[in-house]
Amino acid sequence: MTRGFITIATGKEEYYQLARNLLRSYRYFCKDPLPFAILADRENEYTSAFDDVILFPNGASNSYLDKLCLAEYAPYDTTVFIDADCLAYGDLNVLFDHFKDADDFSCFGRVLPLDDKTGWFEYENLGELQEKVSYVVGLHGGIYYMRKGYTARKIFEDARGFIPEYQKYRFQGHFDIGDEPLIALSMAVNNCHPISFIQEDICCYWEHINRMRINISKGKATVDGQYNTLLIHWGTRFTRELEYRKQTALLDILLTPDENSKKRIAKCASHYNRLMRRERMKCFADRVKNKIMRTIGIKK
Repeated sequence: MTRGFITIATGKEEYYQLARNLLRSYRYFCKDPLPFAILADRENEYTSAFDDVILFPNGASNSYLDKLCLAEYAPYDTTVFIDADCLAYGDLNVLFDHFKDADDFSCFGRVLPLDDKTGWFEYENLGELQEKVSYVVGLHGGIYYMRKGYTARKIFEDARGFIPEYQKYRFQGHFDIGDEPLIALSMAVNNCHPISFIQEDICCYWEHINRMRINISKGKATVDGQYNTLLIHWGTRFTRELEYRKQTALLDILLTPDENSKKRIAKCASHYNRLMRRERMKCFADRVKNKIMRTIGIKK
């Protein structure tokens, strides 16, 4: 029985860079790395780093919906999908242990009662699907766990089938069409359950901004000093910011060690800390300026 990881990169070069950053962070922290595949729309210098490269045979949509083809192309008997905009801060192989008793398709999330309003869909909006659903699902789509076979294929097949009815089912979320609502409904229809969210396994950066202490050179990613997470899901927007760039610059040094590594790490951290302080000062100055301008405008 084979096990491994997979991620997706299509379209812009930056998404391929993110995928390779994820791969490199995984291999750095993992004592016994498993195969890591990438599902992509082309081969390039970034895909060459992966153990297995699977290309979309008919091109990719370059959207969240590319995830809905995972079961067709996952090359391993048991696969953990990880979003490309994540970085590892510990050994991710423990994810297979945490999902060992899960359904053939699973993820982190919550099983909710039918009258719940906090999941990705509401029971009252499901129409003809109501008879197939006995619970509501709330999930995080940064990690999907799947065993090769009928169930995983059916999850994604049904999810794709719900796309024409996306507006009808009135899914939650601030996007036109997203994979998470579709997967959540398909899990409920096919009687698959998420496992309880484990904060030590994955943490969403955007939910804890200014509350996280992050240092990839020490394998540290803590929230309020309470727990250390193995994986940070940054969100594409935040991978363009200085904190993420600092982490990947430090990772570059970790992967090319020499007698001056400690000095290089300290210099790199100091450089990015200065840049971030300047950025915060500029943001503060801009807010003050805007407030003064609004005040002047009101007085006029």
